[in-house]
Amino acid sequence: MKKITTFILLIITGTLFSQFQRSVISNINTNGAYGILEKDLNGDGVLDLMGASEIDNTLAYFINDGSGHFTQTIITNSFTGARSIDAADFDNDGDMDFAAVGSSELAWFENNGSTFTKHSIATGLTDPRQVRVSDIGTLLDPGTPDGDIDIGVLVSGENTATVYLNDGSNSFSRFNIISIDSPQYLHGGDFDLDNSPDFLITSYGGDEVAWYKVGSFGLVRGGTVVSNFNGAFGTEGGDIDLDGDDDVIASAFLDDEVAWFENVNGDGSSFTKHTIDNNLLGASYVHWVDIDNDGDKDIVATGYGDTTGNGSQVVIYYNDGAQNFTKTVIDNNIQGAATFSVQDFNGDGAYDIAVAGSGSNEFVLYTYQSNAVQTNDLASLSVYPNPVYDVLHITSAKPVQQIEVFDITGRLVLSTQRTTINVSNFNKGYYLVKIILQNDSVVTKKVLVLQ
Repeated sequence: MKKITTFILLIITGTLFSQFQRSVISNINTNGAYGILEKDLNGDGVLDLMGASEIDNTLAYFINDGSGHFTQTIITNSFTGARSIDAADFDNDGDMDFAAVGSSELAWFENNGSTFTKHSIATGLTDPRQVRVSDIGTLLDPGTPDGDIDIGVLVSGENTATVYLNDGSNSFSRFNIISIDSPQYLHGGDFDLDNSPDFLITSYGGDEVAWYKVGSFGLVRGGTVVSNFNGAFGTEGGDIDLDGDDDVIASAFLDDEVAWFENVNGDGSSFTKHTIDNNLLGASYVHWVDIDNDGDKDIVATGYGDTTGNGSQVVIYYNDGAQNFTKTVIDNNIQGAATFSVQDFNGDGAYDIAVAGSGSNEFVLYTYQSNAVQTNDLASLSVYPNPVYDVLHITSAKPVQQIEVFDITGRLVLSTQRTTINVSNFNKGYYLVKIILQNDSVVTKKVLVLQ
């Protein structure tokens, strides 16, 4: 197993857009970086990352220390056209294994602790696009877990959404669960409010987004979200207008468009299109999240750019609460921005954005910067003792407005104005102490609580 320590937050470009600071997660073995996905890989309560790089034929994962510093481990650098990756414990031995698709192959990689063993599941696939792992049950009883990990794949060149069912011994049987023209992306939701899972799938070749229900021996089409959506690419379901039903957001690669689709009747029978932006070159992936924590749903998106990745952007569409969206560019220097993940990766309670740049050959992290911290604020502030057993002291030459303590998952555990904090009842582990000073600058300290 090849390990490379990457100096995230040390390789700084100096570019700050809309309070997001850009840093490089890795640019080693990352040519054609395309697939990125978050998951807690080592069970420490902190979200890590996985990446797939097409040109370098590389699958890798990145362990997060809880403050946004990652260590890269190479799974393999000989998986041709590595495109999409996911993780699960396939062999039930307590560690994470990986599943991935390349340019023509589906395989899972057994984690042996110091090496990975490749188990090929299917070869000769034509342009597989997305892989996801889950215990979906059996073909006769979908939705009821049977104790083993199954694999779903969108195979664009074969016009199929396919599931590989695990027999419990990691022997897989293929079933084509639906035929769809050049599928690109799949995401879940509940579009008819029946409390059973539905699935959105984009059809790049058919220029449409449709939703499907779980039926006997596959998926059954539930309804059309939009047609004539040129090069339908990314999509997600969620309650955008907060009226109690799931709406849809989607991108049209060939129309450079991002839109949301209002679930008019709440049952998925009719959707009204609301264009958000028709000037995001090569509009690719979309994700809704309340990124500014103001109670409404914002949208993060990537624009791949032109065919070489030029003109690529990472953007946020901020929602004013009435579904009027304002576009803010986070980065227009990245090339070929592709898949991304929005999570709190450094434990400061704010969302960060991790992006695969397939043209610039890098995985990039954009971390939220609430306020600039002045040098003299850092010099005049102390948090001690560290590690701490019982009482944590905070001293500052400038008045303290507020102190917030977050656990390593980003959950707020304490908000106070007191500069002496009793941590004796805290669970053992790392915490982020956010200190807001009177001049509105913010200092964050990582503290280890012992018992």
